[in-house]
Amino acid sequence: MFSFLIAIAGGSGSGKSTLADALVESIGPDRAVRLREDNYYWPLSHYGDPANEAERNALTRRINFDAPESKDTDAMAADIARLKAGEAIEQPVYDYDRHDRVAGAVHRVEPKDVLILEGIHVLSIPALEPLIDLSVYVETQDDLRLARRIRRDVVERGRDVEGVLQQYLATVRPAHYRHTFPAKFSAGLVIADEGLPAYGRVRPSEEAIARMMAPVLERLRTTGMLREPRHVLG
Repeated sequence: MFSFLIAIAGGSGSGKSTLADALVESIGPDRAVRLREDNYYWPLSHYGDPANEAERNALTRRINFDAPESKDTDAMAADIARLKAGEAIEQPVYDYDRHDRVAGAVHRVEPKDVLILEGIHVLSIPALEPLIDLSVYVETQDDLRLARRIRRDVVERGRDVEGVLQQYLATVRPAHYRHTFPAKFSAGLVIADEGLPAYGRVRPSEEAIARMMAPVLERLRTTGMLREPRHVLG
């Protein structure tokens, strides 16, 4: 079995997940699957063994979750290689609220014709580069990405605005321009964000989603991986 790997990068809040989900829905979940880079965050035990909640909180404050080193990139690349070889994998499951993996939990992923890997570092990890068939960078203005991040972290993850802004200025923004943004200049496709409401329950317009997906679907057609999408959102 040959699997075609699409790697989608972009800054935090750029709309990567929204695009990836739309592609899976369009191609069909029987032929495509989305994979999250974030599942490969190291467990907290990688950094130490906190004895209580106070030590756990202190430890998480010292970790730069926006640097590639915060993830087990070797395991991620190995899993992608196995999927491309037609083997199923068991991904770890990550809990954003506790900044840790869920002990003993795994998410089984079966190989599909099209693998869609999304994350801020997927185009910045050397071990992944030879596995990628199409690299996509979603270009989104900083102010829109920050607005989405605040909305997501406050509404969906229960964090306070001040903490979100502190993290953004201390690690998110610097790491974006050091690791993520440079990948734009070597990506196979650069897709301008359509202003999608990437977080929350607001549904993007079908037109906006279609415009973002169009160049990716066209590449799949030219490679013979796709004749016609199963359907577009709607």
